[in-house]
Amino acid sequence: MLPIILAAPHGGRAPAPGIALRRGLGIPQFTTERDSDTAELAELVGAKLEALLGARPFLVVAHFERKFIDVNRAESGAFESASAKPYYDAYHRAIKEASSRVRQRWGSGLLLDIHGQGAEAETIFRGTNNGRSIALLRRRFGVTAVTGPKSILGHLAARGYRIEPTDDHERRYTGGYTIQTYGSHRGTEIDAIQLEFGTDLRRSANLERAASDFANAIEIFAREYLPLSIRTPTVAADP
Repeated sequence: MLPIILAAPHGGRAPAPGIALRRGLGIPQFTTERDSDTAELAELVGAKLEALLGARPFLVVAHFERKFIDVNRAESGAFESASAKPYYDAYHRAIKEASSRVRQRWGSGLLLDIHGQGAEAETIFRGTNNGRSIALLRRRFGVTAVTGPKSILGHLAARGYRIEPTDDHERRYTGGYTIQTYGSHRGTEIDAIQLEFGTDLRRSANLERAASDFANAIEIFAREYLPLSIRTPTVAADP
């Protein structure tokens, strides 16, 4: 009941029986590592948003392990066993259905793709394909909606989190298949941001605080930039 979609493609811990492990032959930037505690982070944030806004966001979490299927890739590089295709299709069908419902009810919305990174343990990296996946947001509100005081990352920076990049140029993480596929530059009306949370922010001792601060940042952004009231369908008058 919110125009917000939380996705977590790489935090799964469950086996996928009968599916071959990915070997990654010929796949660039191949990895099978789990983004530890990103599924838990997404679920916590969803619950906290419900408390803050009185409604839950859409939540799409891959519970199967990345070593079997990487749903943040195009199908050709996501798995190596035909038995994995139903898992892959189910994940992306959930995002498509959530996006469709957001468009129907609110006209536009936000997709946050939650990941983990170990390069800088206390940093959150933004990935928007250098602004392309948030084309609608930037066109409507400008860069202040991305880095300003009521933006998600601007609020987190004000709370003391280290945010990268600080400018408009994304160098290390530019965003993967999910934001490139479902972002507003594709005409989806859904602005998509990939967020890479550092290792320390995802540790058990810090997860509750990180989820609370993240949810608070989303709430501030939503009240400023998202259509929180469901649209009333237009009924044609009788001639």
